[in-house]
This record gives sequence, structure tokens and C-alpha cells, in this order.
Amino acid sequence: MRRFVPVLACVLAASGCGAAKNETATTAPTKKTAAPSGFRIGVVGPLKIDVPGIVPRRETLARIVDDPLVVVDSRAASPAAVAAVAREHPAIHFAVVGASVKGQHAPNLAGLVLKQDDAAYLAGVTAGLSAAETGPSARVAWVGPEERALAAAFGRGVRAAAPGVAVLHQWSRSVPARCKEAALTGLGRSAVVVMAHGGLCAAAAASAAHEQNVPALALGDFLFPAVAAGLVAREAVSGVFHGGDVVFGAETGAVGVGKLDPRISATAITGARAAAQDLASGGAQAG
Repeated sequence: MRRFVPVLACVLAASGCGAAKNETATTAPTKKTAAPSGFRIGVVGPLKIDVPGIVPRRETLARIVDDPLVVVDSRAASPAAVAAVAREHPAIHFAVVGASVKGQHAPNLAGLVLKQDDAAYLAGVTAGLSAAETGPSARVAWVGPEERALAAAFGRGVRAAAPGVAVLHQWSRSVPARCKEAALTGLGRSAVVVMAHGGLCAAAAASAAHEQNVPALALGDFLFPAVAAGLVAREAVSGVFHGGDVVFGAETGAVGVGKLDPRISATAITGARAAAQDLASGGAQAG
């Protein structure tokens, strides 16, 4: 597994012609818009890529266009499914964003792995700063499936930001009803911030928290898959393609503080962003 180290824009304008010869009235010129020009990549899934000089176009795994690079959102297809298509199209490079491709045998396939422990650490910092505003001995709750490594990184972030804040572990199955029940249990134990991994479980936990006007966080609030995809696309412009897993952490900008629950104060968000910058420069350790 390799860490990513970053290694054209092309704009065309077109104009049309004026009025016909025998017209007595003057008509406005008609402008013809040229098709977007640049390095084309295919995109499968809800991922949004907005990088100057790169022209993304929507594809499906069932209908792959002859683009040099196809990036696939891991929410849209599994690494195994992408690997099967990659083997059918050996001249095209594929990148699964947000998942590992370990064990998939396709030399033209890369997994863009985002460091979830970095994200969990920043979530812990945010939760700790927010909780401390209610009192030095406040509580926050991690809700959902038992993911001890991520929960530990979250706890390190909480302690780094607010040593007196306690972390509750409310384990549950990844079923929305169970996640909401676990969140309610944490809230009943005086948690003032609720944290969950993601998906429907996190949505259910957030619903429980918001019913009591308590802020909720999810791992996705601190992960930017489009940044990882954009960095790989930029390298593809220069003919550089990846195979196997490539890791993207805070130092690449793919992990940071995104748009958070509006119940998190501006002061806590400012502190969390400072922690993100410190993590990116190697001044803090999530793991």
C-alpha cells in the first residue's frame, strides 16, 4: 500500500457569424458553443470531479467508453465488480475511489484508499471541542457497529481536544432502528455529541440526536473522495497511472473538516480546522 505524493488546462472558445446579406434588419450574432475540451475521464457513480483541464463524463460499468481513465465511486460498485470490467478492458485504467482493491488481480486497477483513522481523529477533535463548550466533564457517544480501531482514533481526537470529555461506546448492528436505539441510549447517558460511521446507520443516529437538538457527526464529514480522484486524474494527464492501493491522508487534502452539523459552533469548527492543518503537516498523530 503506497502513500500518494502529488506529481493543463485547455480552454477553447468559438463564435458564430452575423446576419444574412439581404436582410434590412440587423440580427444579433449567433454563437456556437464548442464541446468541452480537455483530458476526458469516465466517472461511475455519484462522485463529482471539478478539475480544470479535465472533462468528466458519466458512464456505467455496463457501458464503458474508450477513456484513458475511469474512476468509480465505491458506493456504486464493488472492487470485485470493477476488477472484472478492468480485465475486459486492459487498455483502460480504472480507479475505485474509497475502497481497497487488495486481492483483485488486475494490473490496470487502483484503489484510492482514504485514511479513515485520520478522519475519525478529526471527528474526535470536533466532538471534544463541541462537548467541552457544555462543560469540562461532558460526554460524547460513538454509535454503530463495533469498529474498535476507528473508535480508538476518535477517542484520541477527543482527548487531544478536551481531556476531561468522556467517550461512550454504544455498539449496535448496522441496522437503522438499532443505530437509532443505540444513539438514544447514549443520549440517555448524557452524551452531548453523537458520532457514527456512515450510511443509513449514521442517518438514524443523527435523527435521534436532532430530536433532542444535539449535534451529530459522521466519518464522511471528514473525507473528500473527489480530492483523491482529482489528484489521480491530474497525474493521468501526464501519463502516470496507478495500480494497487494508494493511500490518501490529511497531507493530500483528501481528509479534512467539511460541512458539519450546524449545531457545531463556529469556534469548535475553527479549532477542528486548525487540528486538520496540524495533522496534514505531521504535527499530530491520528494512529
